[in-house]
Amino acid sequence: MQTSTKQIFERYFDQPMMLPRALRQRIEKACGGAAVEVYAMADLDASMKLCQVWLCLTRNEIIIARPASQHADETIRIEHRSSLQKINEVHGMSCTTVHLFNKIDEHPFATIRYSHRQRRAVGHVLFFLQRQLDGQSLTARHDDGVYLEAVTQHVKEAQASVSTNRLAIIWRLLGYVRPYRLQVTIGMIGAVVMTLARLVPPFLTGRLVDDVIRPYQAGSLPAQDAWHVAFIFLGGLVATLLIQEIAGWVRLRTMAVLGEHVARDLRTDMYEHLHKLSVSFFSSKQTGSIISRVSSDSDRIWDFIAFGVVELSLSFLLLAGLSIVLIVMDWRLGLIMTVPLPILIWLIYRNGKQMHAFFLRAWRKWSHLTDALSDTIPGIRVVKAFNQADHEKLRFGDRNEAFTNECFRIHYVWTGFWPLLMLLVHSMTILTWAFALPRLLGASATALSVGTFVSFLLYMGMYFYPIEIIGQMSRLLNRALSSAHRIFDLLDTQPQLVVKGDALSLKPLQGKVEFRNVTFGYDPVRQVIRGISFQVQPGELIGLVGPSGSGKSTLINLLVRFYDTTGGEILIDGVSIRDLDIGVFRRQVGMVLQDPFLFHGTILENVRYGLPEASLDQVINAARAANAHDFICKLPHGYDTIVGERGHTLSGGERQRISIARAVLHDPRILILDEATSSVDTETEHKIQEALNRLIAGRTVFAIAHRLSTLKRATRLLVIKDGKIAEHGTHRELLNISGGVYRRLYEMQIQLHEAHAI
Repeated sequence: MQTSTKQIFERYFDQPMMLPRALRQRIEKACGGAAVEVYAMADLDASMKLCQVWLCLTRNEIIIARPASQHADETIRIEHRSSLQKINEVHGMSCTTVHLFNKIDEHPFATIRYSHRQRRAVGHVLFFLQRQLDGQSLTARHDDGVYLEAVTQHVKEAQASVSTNRLAIIWRLLGYVRPYRLQVTIGMIGAVVMTLARLVPPFLTGRLVDDVIRPYQAGSLPAQDAWHVAFIFLGGLVATLLIQEIAGWVRLRTMAVLGEHVARDLRTDMYEHLHKLSVSFFSSKQTGSIISRVSSDSDRIWDFIAFGVVELSLSFLLLAGLSIVLIVMDWRLGLIMTVPLPILIWLIYRNGKQMHAFFLRAWRKWSHLTDALSDTIPGIRVVKAFNQADHEKLRFGDRNEAFTNECFRIHYVWTGFWPLLMLLVHSMTILTWAFALPRLLGASATALSVGTFVSFLLYMGMYFYPIEIIGQMSRLLNRALSSAHRIFDLLDTQPQLVVKGDALSLKPLQGKVEFRNVTFGYDPVRQVIRGISFQVQPGELIGLVGPSGSGKSTLINLLVRFYDTTGGEILIDGVSIRDLDIGVFRRQVGMVLQDPFLFHGTILENVRYGLPEASLDQVINAARAANAHDFICKLPHGYDTIVGERGHTLSGGERQRISIARAVLHDPRILILDEATSSVDTETEHKIQEALNRLIAGRTVFAIAHRLSTLKRATRLLVIKDGKIAEHGTHRELLNISGGVYRRLYEMQIQLHEAHAI
């Protein structure tokens, strides 16, 4: 029978992509016993139908293995790795085709095709082969799929696995309570006093019935004595109620404040930890998800600490006390109440475990909802410009509906469980009456006084309250644990950039920079920078040019250590950048970006951002140097003018000049200019260029520019293409290279300029 597409998907895509053991054995036998070190499955054939084609590597061979099917027999093609000459990748919209060429044939000896699902796996193998072509070697680590030691050292954030054990999360969460032991002690004392006070009124009520009311009705107690004793009992009731309310006030106030302290500490830890994480973490996470963890998740922790911890503790304490009292009063009726208690607690625990998974899913949906907000609000101009409000409403509505559906699921499970629990609780009341009535009516050998039974009924009513609280707190607990899980997931994310304990503080920097055979990729497959080496002396102006995507901005990201290199090293004043105190180093580096970022606040605060202690005169001098002082003075409130979020109340040129003023005030030793004049008009560009000329004097400068005419004053130009330095030299030297990359780019810009002029 013909294999269906669905069966292929079930067979190959719902299972781990592991090389079948039998096929592995046949491959290794065909290779003379050499072990398969790395492998990956390509999942498309020449007609773009799903199939299995295994690309495998031993130490010396490349193997293309096709398992047997109903249309063809098994084939194993072996090629020696040393004969590999070129890898040609052709990227399509839904798949990628790879041709492998050897040193003999003009045509590829192997062609494999794979969908985007398999891109990472196949990419790992190709990465291995590309490093071989580049004359470098890697050691394979044999696991269940394709992995490389280089991949494990890659720039991805190391995110620790947060334990899903609820007790472990609770214990870790309570670690934030330990600094506030005094408040916890006061709160618990208040809870204990309140619990003990609650146990007194039912006892006094029973005694009032048996020792006052019934003797008085039987005529054995005079009225005067009855009233005297009754007032004593009433005084005891009033005293216990007052004690109960005072203790409750102490408990509530202390624990509410404690909850705020814990929530504050969690928010502080999360925010401080966020600043330790590298740029790669924020590139892989949406803003809304991070904001929801710092804000709403910490707020749910407050709710649990302020009320959940004490209420749960109080409920268990009250249950224990009531169980003892009920058994002491009447052990027969007491057992009816206490024996089913472990079953009820177990049912609540099992339901809570189920609810925990639901809450985790719900909070993920909530993060997606806040992600939609964090995308749309900063980009509201683009939304309105392209008239995409309906699309954004639909996107938000879909995520809102998904979150609501998860909440419905939680409510369905909870509301289905709660009536069942209450039914079991009420059945305990019926059983108590059934066993008590014969004794009250004298139909049993063991009599039961009315006062004792009244006290028992009152205690029984109190007995149900903590059970209800435990059930309700189970939901609150699982909400808090879901939030705590997300918080600790963030706190356990390890910073990719590790600052050594004995890091060096180079101050002041001289500005000498050296790249030694630097390689880097944002993912384990595609290398953006490939073996770049160059030296820059203090005070040089280095221009970085090249086509878009060639790796210019990546070089800058590596220079300021937003990312760590995957190979080679970067030296600053002869010291590896990994050995430097990153904070001290970055305080001596200034950046003027293509799209300058301004914070919501005054212009004065934005200029002072890198040097908060700067005086007003220093700020004004920096603004004059940046050609910004004149337009700032024309604003309604001058330097105290509030700029909107991201500086949208200012023009692009004005934002850029404030950014330059910020860099001037910062007084960096190394300056980075990333397309600083690319998005402004000619007059504004002239003003910005004047400001930049003042700024670069005496500093080591790296300038990225697509307008090549702005780099004529550069000491040297580095032409980057495909992650490598294709050419280097002065502007004039590079123009003299016939057919050179720089000359071609320059001529294209001249032609484009002439076309615009026409």
